[in-house]
Amino acid sequence: MKEVTFAIPDDLDRYLSFLEKARFIKNKEEALSTALEFYRTLAMHDWFPFIYRMGGGRVILMDSTMILDFFHLLTNPEILNAARTSALKRKVTNPFFKDVDFSQPEKWPLVLREMEIMGWGKFTQFKNQIQVELCILPAIYLQGYFEGMFGQQFSFHPSKTPNVTVFVGKKKRESEVEKVL
Repeated sequence: MKEVTFAIPDDLDRYLSFLEKARFIKNKEEALSTALEFYRTLAMHDWFPFIYRMGGGRVILMDSTMILDFFHLLTNPEILNAARTSALKRKVTNPFFKDVDFSQPEKWPLVLREMEIMGWGKFTQFKNQIQVELCILPAIYLQGYFEGMFGQQFSFHPSKTPNVTVFVGKKKRESEVEKVL
């Protein structure tokens, strides 16, 4: 690691001090490092007024009720297919995903971290299981997205805890893969 020293405005220093005292952050250095990670991941150097980009794609900010309105107009199979297609396109267009074999669960955190950064929710992985918290998107969409991204079948299981769903992945058997092709 390289150490860098720079000045920050007083109001930002007061804000970081408040976050540190309230224990929202461990320390100022960690917060600034995380902010730079987000800056890079979100490709904020490529942001212009009224145009936000991330990894070669354009980002739009919408109210969650508007997003849910789209899903209410689609059937579950349509949502599942749209999610799978979105995942396949994302794998191709995201430069961080180039040449990554996502059929291996140890590679899933790359995708799950990106989803968290994009505000989809909180994702925690346990082997071939993904726990999803606070996600506005329907579970059927997440199921299709995971299937398209990771090349496995996923089933979802609602939790007794509100706003938590668990997805369990299982590798497709060769005969199932042949059917898809």
